[in-house]
Amino acid sequence: MKDIFGPNQRIIMLQGMENDNDYSLSNEMLQRLLVAYGHGVGVSQVNEQIQWLKEQNLVAAEDLGNGIIVAKLTRLGLDVAKGHARVEGVDRPIPE
Repeated sequence: MKDIFGPNQRIIMLQGMENDNDYSLSNEMLQRLLVAYGHGVGVSQVNEQIQWLKEQNLVAAEDLGNGIIVAKLTRLGLDVAKGHARVEGVDRPIPE
């Protein structure tokens, strides 16, 4: 079965960071954001998504220890979040 959840989770995460004042969110906050959008995911799944986004140069990630990872949008990540650029594996944003 094709992964229909991953691309949606990734755009939600990117848009969440876009709306943060410093363009970054912790893995814990990203988990809460995904749960609010109906994705019941664990922190380990969020960490996997952060790693995927990092590999695509959409975010930078900093491990603060104690299981806390902070993801921060890159310029490309911001462009994808706004719908100005496309990356395979990330849903397009829904028009407002």
